[in-house]
Amino acid sequence: MNRRARGQVTVVGITGSAGKTTTKDLCAAILAGHAPVHSSRRSQNEHDAVAETVRGIGPEHRFCIVELSAGEPGYLDLPLRLARPRVAVLTMVARDHFSAFKSVEAIAREKGKLVESLPPDGTAVLNIDDPLVRAIGERCGRRVIWVGEAEGATLRLLRVRSNWPEPLTLDVEYRGIAYTVTTRLNGRQLALSVLSALGVAIALGIPLEEAIPGLMCVGSTEGRMQIVRSSNGVVFVRDDWKAPLWSIQAPFEFMRDAQAVRKVLVIGTLSDYSLSASKLYPKVARQALEIGQLVVFVGPHALRALKAGTDDPSRQLRAFPSLRDASEYLHSALRPGDLVLLKGSHKTDHLVRLVLDRERRIACWQEKCGRSNFCGVCDQLYAAASAPPVRAGTDRGFAVPPPGREVPDPAGLVVVVGLGNPEPKYADTPHNVGYRICDQLAAGAGGFWEAGPEGQLSLITGNGRTVLLFKPGVSMNRSGEPVRSFLERHGAGVDQLIVVHDDMDLPLGEVRLKREGGDAGHKGVRSVIGSLGSGQFRRIRVGVRRHGEHEEARLLVLVPFAPSERNSLGKGLSRASDMLGEMLWASRPACRGASEGTRTPTPFGT
Repeated sequence: MNRRARGQVTVVGITGSAGKTTTKDLCAAILAGHAPVHSSRRSQNEHDAVAETVRGIGPEHRFCIVELSAGEPGYLDLPLRLARPRVAVLTMVARDHFSAFKSVEAIAREKGKLVESLPPDGTAVLNIDDPLVRAIGERCGRRVIWVGEAEGATLRLLRVRSNWPEPLTLDVEYRGIAYTVTTRLNGRQLALSVLSALGVAIALGIPLEEAIPGLMCVGSTEGRMQIVRSSNGVVFVRDDWKAPLWSIQAPFEFMRDAQAVRKVLVIGTLSDYSLSASKLYPKVARQALEIGQLVVFVGPHALRALKAGTDDPSRQLRAFPSLRDASEYLHSALRPGDLVLLKGSHKTDHLVRLVLDRERRIACWQEKCGRSNFCGVCDQLYAAASAPPVRAGTDRGFAVPPPGREVPDPAGLVVVVGLGNPEPKYADTPHNVGYRICDQLAAGAGGFWEAGPEGQLSLITGNGRTVLLFKPGVSMNRSGEPVRSFLERHGAGVDQLIVVHDDMDLPLGEVRLKREGGDAGHKGVRSVIGSLGSGQFRRIRVGVRRHGEHEEARLLVLVPFAPSERNSLGKGLSRASDMLGEMLWASRPACRGASEGTRTPTPFGT
């Protein structure tokens, strides 16, 4: 860096719990209309990025804008020595990085170092509406440009509106003169970034009449209320940079005020909350259901949201632990005119893949990859892409029935789903007992298997009842979407469903009936519950834990049965078939040889 040039450059430092990158971009646009500007790239605000930004200052630059992270105690010390700002912007103090600081007051002290580092003739641009920020400004001993709604603000916000498809617009007052500020941004929460950028202009002596037009040069920052229009008429609102709990109400308010044919909210992993996850996610789900007609949760805590439930037929709640399964679902569920909010963490969820996969099939669905960049610039996104699978749910008609058989009446239909893996090498493993029991039922009733859009199906009848047997044509852990699509195509509800699956919590050959509930750690059942948005269906649990086995289930479910185990296995398959027969036909005796503690099943639907 040219030392002489360094002295001629005014450095603007920006920190805060939210709005840093947008403020930085708006400042750069305003100042660029007056002199050459150098600024931080994208959202790069860690030590190395700050050093790179400062080194990049050239003799031609008049201003440098540096975004600064304060993620842990003492983190600002080094970058402040490097940057030496003359103007400091502190947007707000919230609970981001609370686990590192243990209190919001400690967070405020760290962020306040930016203001304390100013020279005596420096200027701070501060949010008057944040009590912690206000306290920093009142004791800093420097010139302060206050921005916000409260009385006493140097640049006062009079009114703010952001009603999609109309952009964010502000009415502000400065020195008794009112101004209307139109932007290309969305969401009232970004008004603070606009005010802060205009506050920097005031601090540097740039008239508002000259600063305001520069704001129109800036669109939404990636992942911060960014509008993305897909080729098939779906509009996404990407607010997927981070998702601390305190930040979720602002995009919810944006969706509530928006004008759209249908509103869809997709929510990933939340952070920085004090409630337990089991209480938090249902609470957030209930709030989301007040706004959107379709609410989808994604990630490791997604299934917890289903506790919220909904009795309103116009509101749907879905949950997917797997982002790939969520994408499969949304391919068929979204339609032109939908406005879709994506709220999550880019480090944990990478929700942008839901948008990218609609335009071109992506290859990477990795979870917890550790990369901090958005997926659009990742070299793994399309690497080794295989031929795209058939999308579940694209065919809304009935399956073609076998010759001589009629399309079943949905009202009297029962659907039995056997979970398993379709590859032949897994045929004789514990994970495939669901498939095998469906095979036994089909053979005993004279049914035969045919290929359908989602897997293999067989139609059998008896005692005045029609039964559809279904084996999903995907790996066990992704069973949910084919099951959901299969039920929808045949007009069947969750109350008409029976799922048959292996259970490592039961000894080999033991069989239990479970009428409803959670997944008990079974990932195939978890996928089904997530896709259906409900655990209110019956299951036949077939024990596959072999004598003397103590390893984790994941290490055993794909190990083929030994010849010595076939007798116990056969008894278990027969017991499960008998139990299903009693439930389906209500004419066979109670399950023969059921293990102690097994309840005698009642006919389906009673």
